[in-house]
Amino acid sequence: MCMKMEVPSMKDRIALVTGGSRGIGAATAIQFGQHGARVAVNYYRNKTAAQEVVEIIERAGGEAFAVQADVTKQEEVEQMVSLVRETLGPIDTLVLNAPASSSSSSEIPAHEQLQSILAPFSTSHWGILESFVQGQLQAAYYPTQAVLPDMVRQQRGSIIFISATHARRPNEGGIAMAVAVAKAGVESMMQHMALELGPAGIRVNTVGGGMILTDLNAGAPQEIKNQIAQTTPLRRNGRPEDMASAVTYLASNQASFVTGAYLTVDGGNFII
Repeated sequence: MCMKMEVPSMKDRIALVTGGSRGIGAATAIQFGQHGARVAVNYYRNKTAAQEVVEIIERAGGEAFAVQADVTKQEEVEQMVSLVRETLGPIDTLVLNAPASSSSSSEIPAHEQLQSILAPFSTSHWGILESFVQGQLQAAYYPTQAVLPDMVRQQRGSIIFISATHARRPNEGGIAMAVAVAKAGVESMMQHMALELGPAGIRVNTVGGGMILTDLNAGAPQEIKNQIAQTTPLRRNGRPEDMASAVTYLASNQASFVTGAYLTVDGGNFII
C-alpha cells in the first residue's frame, strides 16, 4: 500500500505567539506563517523587532501583525486577544513563549533583583524569587484563560508551552533553580489542562529545550557553549529553528492525536 506523506499544515489557523519578537518566538512565528497560519506576533518592548518578524512573514506571502502586551497583566492580555480576534479572527493556536517581565519589588534595585535570581539558593531573596515564579505562571495563565472561550466554542485548539529541560533535571546555579521552579509549575498546569480540555478538542503540549542559542544566552562564555556541544550526542548547540520545528509539528494537523506530551529538543542531552 502506498501512503501519501502528510505535510505539516496550519492553513486557516490563527495563531498568537507570545514573546514573538525574538529567538524561539520569532522563529516559531515565521514557521507558522510559512505553513499557512495567520500570526499575531506579541511583543513587550521591542516593536521594531516584532515588526521585522511580521515583514518576513509577509514577504513570504503570509499574513501577520505585531501586538503589544505585558502577558503578566490580565487587562493587557484581554485587550490583546480582543485585538487579534478583530484583526485576524478567533485564536485557535497559542504558543506560550514570553518570559515573565520584571515585576519585583521596586524597593530593591534592578541589578540586585537580577543578582538574586542568578544567586545560589543560600543567598537568594524570597521576594524576588516569588515574583519571578509568579510572573512566569501569569505569563502562561492569562493568555490561556483569554483564548479558551473561542477554542471551546470552535471545539478545537492547540496550546504549546516553551519550557527548558533543566526544569526536569537539576543543574548547579541559582538561575537553573529559579527558572526550573517557574517552568516546572507551568508544566504541571499544562498537564492538568490537557486532561481537562481534551474533551473540547483542545490539545495542550510542552516543548523542552536544551542549550538553544538565542540572545538571552548570548553573554554566556563561549567555552561553556562549546563544552555543552561537545558532550551532546548530536555534537552541537540548538538553534531557535530547532525549537520552532517541534512547535510547528505539535500545532499542526500531523499531531492531531498528541496531547499532554513533553517533547525534548536538546540534541540528546536528556538521556545522558
